[in-house]
Amino acid sequence: MNSNYITFSHPEMSMGGLSNLSPDYPVAINGVRVPTAEHLFHILRFRSSMIQAAILSKDSAVSARRLASSKDFSDEACPVWLENRLDVMEFCVRTKLLWNWLRFGNLLRSTEDKTIQMVSTTDKFWGGKVCDDGPVGENHYGKLLMKIRDELLSDNNEALRMVVPPPHLDLFFFGKPVETKDRRDHLRQVGTRTSEIVNALRP
Repeated sequence: MNSNYITFSHPEMSMGGLSNLSPDYPVAINGVRVPTAEHLFHILRFRSSMIQAAILSKDSAVSARRLASSKDFSDEACPVWLENRLDVMEFCVRTKLLWNWLRFGNLLRSTEDKTIQMVSTTDKFWGGKVCDDGPVGENHYGKLLMKIRDELLSDNNEALRMVVPPPHLDLFFFGKPVETKDRRDHLRQVGTRTSEIVNALRP
């Protein structure tokens, strides 16, 4: 493998925390705990509170994705989500960093300036694979991680400590617009620990 690449696939494998499937990085939206960023991505796919609750109840990110992608719900997906899934994914990853500032932030920093590649043999939109002749696939998720990593590594990463839902996405969570989350004061505190963030997410 080319040493200029950081690759990941399954969340339990090396660098698996980069995956939105990882259960080690819960988030919160409008005061409600969401198990993974993948759950959030698919919850925001719908306006129906009933469907959102069904997705939220799934124990694993894979189960949440499978339910959201089922034929039963195919006609319920919000057109805005379908048209702007890259922007929705960026919102979810920024939210993941906001709520896991130390742990996920340190993981992103550890990739330094290397190319991040999500390895997948089936999803060539979000990922792909690295061959001798170079990467195959669009790797949009890897590109998004690199974008946010570069912001994090910059001299001024203050903007990452607040996540504002882009207005054009018109995101709703259990019948209410998704709220802006500003954690700048909290994350400036010296000695902030991941455990404090996790505790804040508990019901």
